[in-house]
Amino acid sequence: MVKSFALWSRSGLERARGFTLIELAIATSILMIGIVSVLSASSQMHALRQVNRERTLAQNAVRSISERIHAASQGFSDDPTTWGAELLALYGPGGTSGDTFEVLGLAEAEEGEPVGRIVIVTDERSTDAELGRDLGMPRDLNGDGDASDADVSASARILPVTLTLRWRGENGQQILRHGFYVMGY
Repeated sequence: MVKSFALWSRSGLERARGFTLIELAIATSILMIGIVSVLSASSQMHALRQVNRERTLAQNAVRSISERIHAASQGFSDDPTTWGAELLALYGPGGTSGDTFEVLGLAEAEEGEPVGRIVIVTDERSTDAELGRDLGMPRDLNGDGDASDADVSASARILPVTLTLRWRGENGQQILRHGFYVMGY
């Protein structure tokens, strides 16, 4: 009886000395799943960081252009009858600064198209749907009691402005729109 106990004990020790192939395969599988999960999370965090960076660049550009337009509007307000035309001469199509702008760090959505576009609305009959922003249009912009004038650039008291940024980002084409009003002070 003692002899059989020794045999059983020795064979039990031999089995406990190493891992079986199945145990190694399971351990390796678990390790690989963990590594893939960490790599996937790291990749997603990098993409999210890039998207946040792009959005911050776009928002800072909108804020900067908005402030420039407000400052120009205030600078032109010496003569309330011409400030709208002067603002358009600066930020309108073909104006000194023009109606487009680039944003360093953002890629063009389409080849040759600028990232940013400025639209100064002088047509009181324009609608919010046409502008792509809720600005309360159509609206009386020159204070004459109606909202039916096609061009109020020479007599405007208030002008709606829309800024649109389009860029090709980490998650494809991105769009940011911002609408605000400027007025002759």
